[in-house]
Amino acid sequence: MAKIKLGILGATGMAGRSAVIHQENLKQKGQDYASLELVTGSPQSQGKNLGEVFREKERNLSTRYSFWDQRSCPEEHSQMEVQGLDAEKISNQVDHVISALPSAVAREIEPELKKRGVNVFSNASEFRWKNEIPLIMPEVNPDQIKQIEDQSTRGKQVNNPNCTTAGFTPVLKALEQLGVEKVDITTFQAISGKGDKVSGSEYASSINGNVVDDWDKEKQYNGEEKKSELEPVQILKGYTDRQMAQNEEPDISVQTARVPTQFGHLESLKVTLSEETDREQIINAIEAWQPPEQVQELPSTSQTSLKHVDEQPEPQTHLHHGDGMSVVVGDIRQLDKNRFSMFCLSHNLRQGATWKARQSMELYLKNKDLI
Repeated sequence: MAKIKLGILGATGMAGRSAVIHQENLKQKGQDYASLELVTGSPQSQGKNLGEVFREKERNLSTRYSFWDQRSCPEEHSQMEVQGLDAEKISNQVDHVISALPSAVAREIEPELKKRGVNVFSNASEFRWKNEIPLIMPEVNPDQIKQIEDQSTRGKQVNNPNCTTAGFTPVLKALEQLGVEKVDITTFQAISGKGDKVSGSEYASSINGNVVDDWDKEKQYNGEEKKSELEPVQILKGYTDRQMAQNEEPDISVQTARVPTQFGHLESLKVTLSEETDREQIINAIEAWQPPEQVQELPSTSQTSLKHVDEQPEPQTHLHHGDGMSVVVGDIRQLDKNRFSMFCLSHNLRQGATWKARQSMELYLKNKDLI
């Protein structure tokens, strides 16, 4: 079977660099179904070799943070020239793209690519609430990908949720049979989730040795929290209307915080169920849960989408379980007859970003018998 022609948009950014690494990761595992034909980047990066941009950006981060482990560009792609965002040129080179673009940029280019027959699998937040564009976590709601048939363009689009949602939503899916009514969540999120802006001196000085929030002082609003409260309901229930999602169970309340770690979002969940339940039932539900068979067969799917451990999961110990595509759940405690607390940990750039977008692309390709 011929390889698909793939492009990575925003390949020089934090999540985009992760997408390039994923391409090499899959090849090493014998899942070489895509040829990376094109990478795009910001105006400052255009015309440079991808490997050069990798080195510059990772070096900058390592000078700001003593804990930063520099990532390298895969040798096979290091000499690729970073291109600009020209929809016509992109459509002449590739038929599928992974988009790691900022939302404002995605707003302009993604619709143009779809018009030209390019299939878009986007990590950007811009179109997550557009009715005909499904918000997909393949292990949780694979059937909702059928919504793409409502799209009138030659190219189709699928979006994945924000990194926080991607961590705890599989846990809620596993507990769904027990009747999840309310979830209170506090997050401890790695700085890489904010992208390369964390390499600036002002942000670095504010986060080193500290814990900070994502509150927008001008807008008086924390978008990270709102997304994490509404997107899981959209994914679990299939709603594409924000107001409807806001009024449906489970009732989710989120407070987010940034901590000085490189990768990994740790989330503290307090879950209220509709009926009396014991701790063993919670553990059994998590350990027994598996994605549908069609999703288990996808190249990017972990053999263990949910992994239970007794202790609180930690980034240094548990982050790369399932190659970063597993959610690790631990320290489960019974608080009341129907209320429990637990921690879950996920890799924010893999499970929570462009690796998830690629998994959605694989679901699309599998449904079309292209892999």
